[in-house]
Amino acid sequence: GVLDQVLELDPLNSQAFYQKGLIYEEWDKRKEALEAYKRAVEINPTYNNARLGLASLYDKSVLNDLALEQYLKVAETKKDDQELYFKIALEYWYLQNISKTAEYYNRVIELNKDHLQAHLNLISVYERMKDWEKALREIKIVKQLSNKTQNQQALNIVENKLKFVEGRMNLTKGD
Repeated sequence: GVLDQVLELDPLNSQAFYQKGLIYEEWDKRKEALEAYKRAVEINPTYNNARLGLASLYDKSVLNDLALEQYLKVAETKKDDQELYFKIALEYWYLQNISKTAEYYNRVIELNKDHLQAHLNLISVYERMKDWEKALREIKIVKQLSNKTQNQQALNIVENKLKFVEGRMNLTKGD
C-alpha cells in the first residue's frame, strides 16, 4: 500500500508507522498494530499519539501496567489533560493502587470541578479506603451535579451508594 511505499522511501517516518498502527488496530490485528506503534515511538519518543495508540492496545489486552507506563509518559509532556488523567486513574484502579487512583481523579477535578464521572468513581475509591467522610462529600457533589444536569442514572447510582456508605458507617460505629 501507499504507507509501505512511504516507508520504503523514508524508513524513519514515524507518522507512517503510526498510520499503519491505526489501520491494523481497526482491522483488530493487534500484534501488527503493536509493532507499528512501537516502531513509531522508537523513531520519535515524544510521539504522543503513537504512545496513546500503544496504551489503548495494552488496555484492550488487559496489560494495565504497560498501558499505564505509556499514559504516564504522555502525561510528562501533555500537562493538564483531564481525559488523560482520567485514563491514568482507571489504570491505577485496575492495578489496585487505590491512593494513586484517588490522586489522579482529584487531578481531573482540579481541571474540571464538574467532571461527574470522576466524582462518581471517587465515591468507590473512598469506599475502598474506608474514608466514609470523603465518600459522603463526593456523594453530595454528584447529587448536585446530577440534579443540575437531570442525570437520572447518576442519581440512582448515588442513592444506592448513600445507603451503602451510611450502612457501613453505622457498622463501624457498632464495632
